[in-house]
Amino acid sequence: MKMLEPITVSTGGTQLSNSRLILGMSLTLSILAAACGSSNASKPATTSSTTTPAKLTHITMVEAVSAPAYAPVTLAKSAGFFKKNGLDVTVAPLQAGSTAVQALVGGGAQFDAGVASDVLIADSKGVGLISIAALTNSINLYIEINKQYAASKGITSSDPLNQRLLALKGANIGITAPGSITDLAVRMMMSSVGLKSGVDYHEISIGSPAANLSELTTGTIQATIFDPSYSRLATNKGVGILGVKATEFPALKDAAFGAVIVSKKYASANPTIVKEVATAFAETNNFIHDHPNQALADIDKLYPTISPAILAYSVPLYGFAVNAATNATAWKNMAQVLVQNGELTASQAATVETQYTNQYVPS
Repeated sequence: MKMLEPITVSTGGTQLSNSRLILGMSLTLSILAAACGSSNASKPATTSSTTTPAKLTHITMVEAVSAPAYAPVTLAKSAGFFKKNGLDVTVAPLQAGSTAVQALVGGGAQFDAGVASDVLIADSKGVGLISIAALTNSINLYIEINKQYAASKGITSSDPLNQRLLALKGANIGITAPGSITDLAVRMMMSSVGLKSGVDYHEISIGSPAANLSELTTGTIQATIFDPSYSRLATNKGVGILGVKATEFPALKDAAFGAVIVSKKYASANPTIVKEVATAFAETNNFIHDHPNQALADIDKLYPTISPAILAYSVPLYGFAVNAATNATAWKNMAQVLVQNGELTASQAATVETQYTNQYVPS
């Protein structure tokens, strides 16, 4: 197997050195541009021939990764919540939140079902983005450690937190992409015991959760960071052990995570469409809460490679935001995570409340 090169992460920002990611992003943008066409295009809904067909507004939405943590995206489409709100949505799954926001800024999509951190980082660089609906208000990610590596270090899931983290000194840790929430969470957790990326351990940019699981299985990486579904899958397959939960860190436990993002310019020019999108997500999240059995049955169909038992375990852990609403505490915590990672200054973090809104979700 071809070895993967470590990424280079700087304290003032993130430098991308993985040429495969750059090439993949270029191809993705080309595909999105072709799929999207005109953002004003619309498609008639199927109705009785005796009525005037309703026009559905076509939009393209990129999805940070195809994983159960983003189940509301595909569920909103498959269960009809987008259509109910007058939308015909093309969903394009990518490899990481940081690549999704590039597609949004590059014009390949109007909406990004991505990560709250991307909004804050983009704004610090003068790119006006805003979160108009929340998927989750907690960073529920787990570091999964290769089982053989854990045995060689003599650690288990029940050992003290510091001991589990220090066992990863010298390890290669898989992430989705530089600047992604997986990168930020790993750096924050490891820095809590004085370990620095690129010096005491190396982050390897791999892409999707499935790709990370493959590399963890072969031992190319000694650990990776997953959402609960893929973490449980790795444990059940005998590939890894649950090493560290992000929720063991208060700032990560109550931080804004999954977010539906749009440019401020687009939101200002298209308030009706933005409200329709936000409402669709509010209804989808509320459906998951109000009808958990039916929602879980629908989600099972969306992720056929993950067993129903694993999804039954993990879906309640995501804590999908009721009414797709967020709060100031969640965003301030996320801003603090970025400050600790050197991605934002304290003054930039102070503007956090301009980066999200609840005005488009139902009252």
